[in-house]
Amino acid sequence: MNGIIPKQVKLEAKNLINLYGESIGFLGEYNGYEVYFFQFPENELTGFPFVFLYDREEDCADTITGFDALNIIDFFTKQEYKDKPL
Repeated sequence: MNGIIPKQVKLEAKNLINLYGESIGFLGEYNGYEVYFFQFPENELTGFPFVFLYDREEDCADTITGFDALNIIDFFTKQEYKDKPL
C-alpha cells in the first residue's frame, strides 16, 4: 500500500463515491488481499459497512458487505488490540 487507492477499488465503490464523495480508507492485509473500506459521512445513517478486497496480482477488487464485512473489520480490530494490555 503506497497511499494511493487502486483504480479497481474506486470502480467497485463508484456508486458510493457518486452519492457521498470519495472517502475510502485502507485497513491492512487480509488473506493475501489489501483491504479498503468506505467511510460514510458522520451524518448518514447506514446499514452494513462496505469493504473492498483488492488483489494486486490480478488487479481486481471485490465488494464485501453484510456480516462478512463485519468479520473482516473485526479481524483488524482484534489485531489492533491484541498486544495492548487491558
